[in-house]
Amino acid sequence: MASCKQDQCVQSVGNQSHLSRLSSGLNQLRHQAAFCDVNIIVGDQRFPAHKAVLSCASDYFQGMFSSGFQESTMSEITVPGTEESFAQILDFAYTGYFNLSLRTVTGIFQMACYMVIPEAMDLCAEYLREVKDSFTIEDCYEIWSITSNHSSLADVAQLYRRYLVENFSKCVQSKVFLENSSASVMLDILSDEDIETDNTTEEQILRGTVTWLKYDWEQRKVHAVDLLKKIRLGLVPVDRLHKLLGDELLAIPECKDIVEEVVKLSVTMDTASPPLIKSHPELFATRNTITASLEEDYDDTSTAPVVLFKCKTETACYKMTKLADIPNRYPYSDEKVSAVGAFVSNENQLYAAIDVGYNGKDREDSRNHDKWLLANNFFQYMPETNEWILLPPIPVRILGYPKMFHIKEYIYMIGECEVSKECKDMIQRFHIHSKSWEILVDDLLFHTLYAILLTTGQILVTGRQERAGPNPDGSRYGGFCVPVVALYKPTTNELLHVHVDISVDITLHEDTFFMEHDNNYYLVTQGNHKEPDQVNRVICDFNSDRPTMVIGDVVEIKTVDTRRQFHQEFTFDKRKLGLVQVPCECESHVKKGEAKME
Repeated sequence: MASCKQDQCVQSVGNQSHLSRLSSGLNQLRHQAAFCDVNIIVGDQRFPAHKAVLSCASDYFQGMFSSGFQESTMSEITVPGTEESFAQILDFAYTGYFNLSLRTVTGIFQMACYMVIPEAMDLCAEYLREVKDSFTIEDCYEIWSITSNHSSLADVAQLYRRYLVENFSKCVQSKVFLENSSASVMLDILSDEDIETDNTTEEQILRGTVTWLKYDWEQRKVHAVDLLKKIRLGLVPVDRLHKLLGDELLAIPECKDIVEEVVKLSVTMDTASPPLIKSHPELFATRNTITASLEEDYDDTSTAPVVLFKCKTETACYKMTKLADIPNRYPYSDEKVSAVGAFVSNENQLYAAIDVGYNGKDREDSRNHDKWLLANNFFQYMPETNEWILLPPIPVRILGYPKMFHIKEYIYMIGECEVSKECKDMIQRFHIHSKSWEILVDDLLFHTLYAILLTTGQILVTGRQERAGPNPDGSRYGGFCVPVVALYKPTTNELLHVHVDISVDITLHEDTFFMEHDNNYYLVTQGNHKEPDQVNRVICDFNSDRPTMVIGDVVEIKTVDTRRQFHQEFTFDKRKLGLVQVPCECESHVKKGEAKME
C-alpha cells in the first residue's frame, strides 16, 4: 500500500441521511419546545422556535437577531399574518417542505416575501404559474400586488397582471380592486392593448372606468381627464356616450370638450377620407389594431416574410409567427427566387403582389417562367386557414417593388411595368369585391421613386424625368434628371401635374421622398451612416386644379423616424394573423408587470 503524508490524500466525505436526521431532530425539538429561545406570536397563537434556525432560513429574522435591535434580546416577538400561513413557513424553515393549496398559497406567499425566504418564494411562484387560471379576481390582484414589488418575480407579476387586464370588466365589480387600485394602476391597465378582448368592449371599459372614478369621486375626479384620454371613445355608440359618463364627468370642462370632439367626428365616420381609424387611431381604432411595415428575411428553407412593427409608446412589439409561405417559387425549377414585391391590407386581410425573378440560364425555362408569372402574381392571405389563395393576376406585369394602397373598396398599385418590352410606370387598381382589375393611367411619363397616401385620400407620386441636352454643369454625358411630382385623385381618376418651386439645393434620388406628419408635408433626403437625413419643409396647395408645392428650408423633426416613414405601412387586427409578443428594446415602451402598487 502506498504511503502518503498526513497533509495529503485528503478526501471530503458526507452523509445525506445525517442532514435529514439533523433537520428532523431540530423540528422534533421545536414541537417539544425543547431548547427554544424565542416565541413567535402570530394572531392568537404562540410558536416556539430557535433563533439560530430562524436566522439561517430568513433574512428578516437574521437581521432582527443580529443587528442589535431590541428584538434580539426579547423572548416573544409578534409578526403580522395568519397562524395558518406562519405555521407552514415555520415548517419550511425546519424541514424545507410545506403544503400549498389554492386556499393557502396567497397567504404563505405573502409571508415568505415578508420574511425574505427566497426558496419558499420560488416554490410558491412555481405553484402560482401552474394554477394562474384558478383564482378569483381578488386573489389575482393580491398576488400581483405582492409580486410586482419583487424584480425576481417579474414573470409571475406579468402573468397575473395579464389576467387582470383581460378581465378588466370583472375587476371593477370587485370591492377589493375598487378600494385598493390606484390611479397609476388604472392608467397602466387602460394603456394596455390587450384590455380589449372578444368579451370586453370599449363601452365596457368606459363603464368600468367610470365605476372606479365614482367609487371615491372626491379623491379620484382629478384623474378623470387622464383616464378618459386612454379610452377609444369613438368605439362607444354616440347615443350612449353621455349617459355612461354622467353629469359629474361632463361637468369637467376638458372631459366635455373631449366628448364633443368625438361626437363631431363620429358624424363623418362613413364619409371620412381616409377612414378615422387611420387619422384618429387614439379614438376610433380598436386596441388590437397595429401599424405595421413588412420587410423580407429569407433563410435556406423558407420564403415567408418577417413582419416588423412600429414601436409606439405604451404598445408592445409583435412578430408574425404563423404566416404561411407565399407560393412564389418557380414551379419548374428549384432555383432560389426573388422577394415579394409589396403588401397591403384591407379588413384584416393581407394582399401580396410578387415579381419572381428567374436566375437560370435556360431560355426555354425563362419563357415558361414568364408565362407562369403572368398568371401567378397576386395573392390574398386567409387567416382562418393560414394560406394564400391566388387572385386574378395583375393585368400588366410589375417590375421590382410597386406601391400599393387600400382606398375604400379598391387596392391601387403604382409601379414600373413591362409593356411590349418597354418599361412604363402605371396606375392599376383591383376591386376587392368583384375581384377584377382595371388600368387607370397607362404611362406616368416619369420614373416613379416614391408614392404616399395622403390623409385627404389622394396619392402623391414623386418621380424623376430624364431629359436630353446638356447637364446643368454644361456637360452632355447622359442628359440630366429633373424632379417631377404628380397628384392622383382616385375619386375622379385624375392625374394632375404639381408645380414644384425649389428655392434650395435639392438632389433627387432613390432615397428622397415626401412625408406627411401632423398635417404638414416634408421632403426627406436619406443620408448614410456618416450623414444624417435632411428634412425640408414643404408648403402645398392641393385643393385647386393646378396644385403647387414650395420646397423650403431644412427643418428638424426629432419625434419622427424618417427611415421608418420610407417603408410602406398598413394596419390590421393583431389577433387575426397569428401574432406573438416579442421582447422589445424600444425605450419608449412601458415595462409591463412592473407597475408599483400604491
